[in-house]
Amino acid sequence: MATYRLDTGKKYIKEIYASDCFYNIPEYQRPYVWGEEQINALLEDITSTMEQSKDKEYFLGCMIWNTKKIKSNEVEYTCQDILDGQQRFISIYILQGVIRDLSENSDLKSKVRERMKQKADPFEGTPERNRIEFEIRNDKAFLELCVIEDNGTTDEVTINKIIKDKDTGTSSRNMALAVLYMRSWWRNKFSSLKSNEERQKYINNFYSFLSTKVLALYLATPDNLDDAYNLFTVLNSRGIQLRVSDILRAQNLREINDDRQRREYAKLWEKYENGIASPYKSFDDFLWSIVYIKMKYSSDDNQSLNKAFNFMYDKNYLKKGKETFDLVGRYVEHFKSVTQESLQENEYGLFFLNLNYILTSTFGNSYIAPLMHYKECFGEYRIADFILKLDNLLSVIWLTSSRNSQFRIFTMLRKMDDAKKEVQNQYQAADSFLKEPIFDYGYQDAKAFTAVDINLFYNMLDVEKWGSFNGTRSNKTRYVLLKLDLIVSSPYTQLSYNKSFSSIEHLMPQKIDPKYWSVDENEYKEWLHRLGNIVLIDRKKNSSLSNSSYDTKKTRYQSAIESRANTNNIFIQYKSWDIDTIKKNHQRSLQLLKEYYEGNSLQTLILIRKKLSNNIKY
Repeated sequence: MATYRLDTGKKYIKEIYASDCFYNIPEYQRPYVWGEEQINALLEDITSTMEQSKDKEYFLGCMIWNTKKIKSNEVEYTCQDILDGQQRFISIYILQGVIRDLSENSDLKSKVRERMKQKADPFEGTPERNRIEFEIRNDKAFLELCVIEDNGTTDEVTINKIIKDKDTGTSSRNMALAVLYMRSWWRNKFSSLKSNEERQKYINNFYSFLSTKVLALYLATPDNLDDAYNLFTVLNSRGIQLRVSDILRAQNLREINDDRQRREYAKLWEKYENGIASPYKSFDDFLWSIVYIKMKYSSDDNQSLNKAFNFMYDKNYLKKGKETFDLVGRYVEHFKSVTQESLQENEYGLFFLNLNYILTSTFGNSYIAPLMHYKECFGEYRIADFILKLDNLLSVIWLTSSRNSQFRIFTMLRKMDDAKKEVQNQYQAADSFLKEPIFDYGYQDAKAFTAVDINLFYNMLDVEKWGSFNGTRSNKTRYVLLKLDLIVSSPYTQLSYNKSFSSIEHLMPQKIDPKYWSVDENEYKEWLHRLGNIVLIDRKKNSSLSNSSYDTKKTRYQSAIESRANTNNIFIQYKSWDIDTIKKNHQRSLQLLKEYYEGNSLQTLILIRKKLSNNIKY
């Protein structure tokens, strides 16, 4: 890159969007992601600078371009691939459309049209062309309809439909939101101005300031794809905030020489990103699972995501280009399958869906990597058996605060690969893997301490004051109560849980009303927060039920039969509630959980449910 001359300088907004300037968002760029906070900050900063002094300039930042010569319909023109500054560039582009639709000045409206789109001139051979194009993203249609078209930004009905449409891409959705954020900001600004005349004068002054006093520094590389990819990649080490997934996409696109295929994979990568959701917090978070699945150990080689992928490339664990894209794509599909679909709806009903739901809601994402890899190795065959064993093992480790889950997971991943290699028949390989002692709680690996004490877990279930947990620790209580819901529910009951609407209820309340409760103080303190006295209920009911009598709670909660199986079981089984009842329910809960964890199989779950359906009490 050092052998190429870089063009540098400064440009005002009027020059950036001049009649001879055209821009392209290349395939290696991330989506448009600015939100309300960034947009409001930009508008406030520009406004504050303008109101301080109309002669003062506002520095927008640095934009980095790769200059290319494009030939279209026998007409050659210069286009800038935007390497850095996309978020600011698109935001200013949209802002001009919003200003045009708020202004009553015909000259301003005409100027905005010119800056957004080149008008066709058949006498000079000039084609109609937008100032900004997208290499792969389907954002052009949104801009044409809601930004470039006169009064497009005022059509909030259409804009909201685009936002709510599940098929809308990330960039288009965020741009649609940007229009609404900008219009909201301007409504607030206009509310402080007394007359329409003042408002129109203000917006004219603002657009004049934006055009002539807002500037950006620019750095442009000559037309060279390697140059562009290199500069894009090193931006991360220069303080530009890029995700590792952005860098990874750029590195791998560079390895694909065919232009058409490169564009297709760039489109697919954006589709991959849109396919990842909770319990992952980001696409980078998901890519860590790929690292663990491929490397199967933790060391200095994978202390950072970028370092881990570079190490895998250097060691030939993975090849850059098509192989990386295909691998990520497969696991994205596995992720969607194991988290968004109800697999194995047979005699086990909605078990897989419900257990996955519990884990996603309370546990985190560490269980996803082995679950995805199981599907990669064995498909859906006996996947419900696997998630049950996986969950039981990881939950015991988590609830007892042990620290050996990661090593167990790495061992599982290796044993899956071994079973797949050693037994060619997929079903037999899965059967062989599911018999591995790795699922035993007391399994001891030769290389590290991996055993967990199941009796310690049972004792914890018994003596822990689960109802006293708060903050993130309360997820453990929710998990245990949801697990009871899962065990005692009917096969086709779909569990529900929402942190905004569900809560942990003490059946004997935390504040005793003598009208309803008579209890020994010492026993009350001992049993208040124990497992036998707590259930999950809907928070709306909880606010009015907290200190009520048991009979009132029982009557008011009868409508929640399906969604809270364990709670309903308690209300059906116990006619009154006191310390003795709490002890009975406590033992019932412990016995259910102990039998389920000891059996560690779907057959055990079926047996428990048969007992319950035959009114055999625990």
